[in-house]
Amino acid sequence: MKLQTNLLKTHTPAFILIFFILFFIPVFYFWADDISLKDKQMGLLTCLIVGLALSVIDLFLQKRVEKIYLTVLFLLSLAPNLIVWSYLYISNIYMKRDMYWVIFNSHYSESREYFEQFIPWQIIIVAGIYIAIGIFLIAKAHTQQSLSIKQRPFLFAVPVLLVITSISFQYLSQTIPTFEFYKSYFLFLQEHRNFLQEQANRDRIKAEVRSALSDSIRHVFVIAIGESETICHMSIYGYPRATTPYMDSLRSELDVYTDVVTPDTHTYGALQKVLTFASHQHPEYYASKPSIMDLFNAAGYETYWISTQPLLDKWGASYGVIAAQADHTYDLSVVKQHDEIVIPTLHKILTDSIQRDKVVFIHLLGNHHSYKSRYPGSFDHFNAKRDNDVEDLGFREDHMKKTIDEYDNSVLYGDYVWYSILSELKLLNCSSYFLFFSDHGEEIYETRNVSGHLMENVYPCQAQIPFILWRSEHYKAEIPGLVIDPSRSYNTEDAIYSISTLSGLEYKDYNPSLSLFSEEYKEPQRRIVGKEDYEMILRKVLR
Repeated sequence: MKLQTNLLKTHTPAFILIFFILFFIPVFYFWADDISLKDKQMGLLTCLIVGLALSVIDLFLQKRVEKIYLTVLFLLSLAPNLIVWSYLYISNIYMKRDMYWVIFNSHYSESREYFEQFIPWQIIIVAGIYIAIGIFLIAKAHTQQSLSIKQRPFLFAVPVLLVITSISFQYLSQTIPTFEFYKSYFLFLQEHRNFLQEQANRDRIKAEVRSALSDSIRHVFVIAIGESETICHMSIYGYPRATTPYMDSLRSELDVYTDVVTPDTHTYGALQKVLTFASHQHPEYYASKPSIMDLFNAAGYETYWISTQPLLDKWGASYGVIAAQADHTYDLSVVKQHDEIVIPTLHKILTDSIQRDKVVFIHLLGNHHSYKSRYPGSFDHFNAKRDNDVEDLGFREDHMKKTIDEYDNSVLYGDYVWYSILSELKLLNCSSYFLFFSDHGEEIYETRNVSGHLMENVYPCQAQIPFILWRSEHYKAEIPGLVIDPSRSYNTEDAIYSISTLSGLEYKDYNPSLSLFSEEYKEPQRRIVGKEDYEMILRKVLR
């Protein structure tokens, strides 16, 4: 009995560390709005069982081996626990696998800006405390006695099997961030390898496309994709602040679509669908059918992609691979300047000696966090504290209003960039169009204490995006048959069909019922944003 007491006593710091790691998240379950009471209870039970299993394993470890064991457990837990706790603290959402994938698919500068923009000082303090407790408990571990595996093989094997089981079953592993984080990372790498293979298969896809436009007229089309821009903060869509003065002044020249939503609230998920035939119903079309770039290349266009976002981060983001299919790619992200840096490159493209029809895709950093990094000081215009032009709504504190100011300033600057792009295109005086839309929207403390674009519990402003078309007079004369109805409901997962209609592309998979500009267009019965029905998203603000 004395031996057992001494054995447990010498392993006490190890036991405390193990349960500290496992219960660091469950004690904050009361913050989570997205998990049921049953799931919380299962999470607590799973953590208890795994904690006991890891503690029993520790009983078999000797001094140096135990130190290594505890250090490995602590280091493995560090990033998952702090990330999940931070997200839970900020958004009241418990992170799941698809949210981890967003992190894995983000490049360094994006992650750093998110940290600077959204991580409050409380999280820094918690991280410091977490690290300090872990180091202290590891240092206090001083095993003097241990069990023998040879003498008690069954007692050692059972907890090992319990840990393996908890990792293997998704319902169990998702309750323990350390398990789910690295399991998700492994699956992400596996999926990335599959993605590269699918991309290699895509390169073998031959698109047969015919251009229905006149060979005797020069065509130049520009498609600009914004980032994190919502109609909720654009004056051209009714926002009270004058955030889009250039668009407002040209309102009579524009077709401003008022009921367009994104298929996803994150860039890579949205653009996978926007730039290909993939949809929520047929995600496999991403790899088995051509991309929009394939279609333009096959139709004989000179294709260009200009980006102030990295074309290819270390994971080979899906839209970057599609961008790389263009005849000419310009990755301006390395310059680290504001979006207007695209203008000289666009001017060079539009005025070079190449006489073929051209299509230019421009992917902007737009309104991506951190918002204050998206515009020069000359556009630091809005100030709620000075002008008292942002409602309190009962929960908006001063720092929230400051974030709204910064976002609105980024929209104001984006309006200037938009106008600069359009001005370059107008100088050509040819058959042209300029289509602008955003990858997804953004929520900036609209009706709740949330800022950003979450993948879970999506609210309207995260889904609602601008979709604005300008057409030259030459274009209107050449293609008078387009149906222009800005009130039509639309999801940009079908954008490839609408762009095809605008550009006169004809091919086997073209479906006019999915084209916003076709007489045969049929409004979708359901519009899915991420994993939610848009009609259900709208109801959230009516509660």
